[in-house]
Order: sequence, then C-alpha cells, then structure tokens
Amino acid sequence: MVRGTPYFSYVVRELPTGCQLCVRGEKLVLFTTGACPRDCFYCPLSPWRREDVVYANERPVKSVDNIIGEAMIQEAKGAGVTGGDPLVRLDRTVEYIRSLKEAFGEDFHVHLYTTGALATKKNLEMLYDTGLDEIRFHPDLFNPNSKLFKVEIENIHNAFDFDWDVGGEIPSIPGQFERMKWYAEFLDSLGAKFLNVNELEFSETNLRAILDRGYRPISNESPAIKGSLGLGLKLLEWGEENTSLSYHLCTAKLKDAVQLRNRLRMMAKNVAKPYMEITKDGTLRFGIAEYGDLDELYALLVSEAEVPAEWLYINREKGRIEMPEEVALELAEAIEGDVRFFIVEEYPTFDRLEVERVPLP
Repeated sequence: MVRGTPYFSYVVRELPTGCQLCVRGEKLVLFTTGACPRDCFYCPLSPWRREDVVYANERPVKSVDNIIGEAMIQEAKGAGVTGGDPLVRLDRTVEYIRSLKEAFGEDFHVHLYTTGALATKKNLEMLYDTGLDEIRFHPDLFNPNSKLFKVEIENIHNAFDFDWDVGGEIPSIPGQFERMKWYAEFLDSLGAKFLNVNELEFSETNLRAILDRGYRPISNESPAIKGSLGLGLKLLEWGEENTSLSYHLCTAKLKDAVQLRNRLRMMAKNVAKPYMEITKDGTLRFGIAEYGDLDELYALLVSEAEVPAEWLYINREKGRIEMPEEVALELAEAIEGDVRFFIVEEYPTFDRLEVERVPLP
C-alpha cells in the first residue's frame, strides 16, 4: 500500500538508500556542472547554475578540499551528485566521487543523477570503479520522439552490467500519466530497484515556461504545481499493483520543511560562534551593529560601553559588528547617534543567506 512517511512524502515498498540519507539532511549536494545535453522546460536551475560551475551545497568549489570541508561541516554520510548532467564533465565527477570515498570510506553513500545521454558502457564503468553506489536516470520522457530520448533509453540498458542500485527520477507532470507509467514498466522490465517521483515546482527561472503550458501553483505560499501531487499518488497506487519497483513521491514540503531544515541543523552546530543562537529551524540568530567606521565602533563598545571583547566579532566583509542578541538589545537602548542595531537570522551555509532582519529602536 502507499504509505505516508514522517517526511511529508509517500512510499511504496522501500525508500531508496539515497533518499533515506537525504531526508535526514545527511547528503552533501554536489553540483558538478550546470552543463546539460537537454533544456527541459521545468528545469529550476538559476542562470548562474546553468554555467560550467561546481558547488558543494551553497559553497563554490575551487578544489577538492572545498568539497571535503563542506561535507565535514555538514557531518554528511553521503553525497548526491547532480547538475546539469554530471556525465558532461565525467573526469571531474569521477575525481570528486573518488576523493569523497577516500576521505570518508566506502560506507559514504554516493548517488548520481544523469539524463542517460552520455551513459555509455565505458563512462558507466568509470563511475562504477569509483565506488558509486546508486545511479538515477532522468531521460527526456516527455519528448519521446526526440533522437536524444532514444539514445538515453538505449544507454540505460548499460547500467545493468554493473552491481549498483539502478533507478529512475522524474517529475510528476499533470497530463503525463501514460508516459510515467511507460517509464515505470520499462525500468521494471530491466530489473531496476526504484522510481523516484518529484512533485513539480516552479522557480524564478522556469515559472514562465510552466505558466505558458497552463500549469498553475497550488497557492501563493507554495511553489508546488496543481495536480502534480495527486498524479504522483495515482502513479504509486498503479505501480504497486503492476510493477515490483519501490516508489518514493518526494514532495515540495519535504524539500523545504524537512530535508533543508535537517541539513541546516547539522551544519549550524559546527559553524555557530559562541554569540549565536541556533533556532529550531537551524538558522543562526544574533545581534549586529552597523556604523561607518567599524574600528571606531569596536573601540567605543569595548572601552566606553564596557562590552567584553570576546562578545564582539568584526565582520568586515558584511560591514558590521556581531554580538549576542541580548547585548544588541541593551546597546540599542543606551547608544545614540548613527549606530544602527538589528537582530538577524541567517542560514549556516557558505553564502550565509539572511532570512530575517529586525531593526532595534
């Protein structure tokens, strides 16, 4: 039967190993290139991610050490290798997977997403030799007459020459039930283990293309598309009766309310400075003071306001002095002039995305 999970998703039979670690926030997201043989209308990647760039979570990667360091901060137990299509930069992808396995051991679970366009037997053998544990194919399912789709489908056969977990990964697109069924049957006939189905979502990048095709968001508060979740559930119910695959319906709520939050919590405890509070959502909360001359402000706070120096941190990159929330509250009441005080919340990620800023009187 179709079962709900504690992660706001739905499953038939077993949750794929890659998904088990992902929902707990234990998978490093390793983006090895934005280059891709296809241009899917629903692709959510931002323009700068569509270039030949590398990220480990939100961290731009300049060397393997950046990847290892990010995995350590996260306390990751595995990695999901994605893009673009990682096989477009196969040598790079192989180097990174091998480096992760060498750094964290063979039990560090790595899964990879690919279109299948470049999944020749030779290329797959290179990936298999690195210790890749799981491969997920996302062919151009909704454009079945394209030459590329035929190549992708042929190449998927190659994956079954190797002893790893093989599965599929597709979006749930309203109106495409027959194509989704076809792919499930195809995978099942080859002996694949699972099919992962993603609730369709919009982003700033793909919104226009999605709207032009008649799809609409379920509400102003959610990026999920109407009809996608229901169609995914319909596929799972059909798949349980007609195939031996495991299925996971990954919802928009899972990605935001569970996977991201769990990853942030794991990272926060490793990057939080003593003056930062870690919230239940995994964000960092603290006070800041902004002023034209940070050194002058620092001297004022230490010498005249008698704030212990260990409670203060000059963040020159962001042009502010950081401190405990309680200290900022007291100083905002006591200090007049051009100094501005705020309480901020930030993600504990490399880019330190600010999610809230409250000015103090």
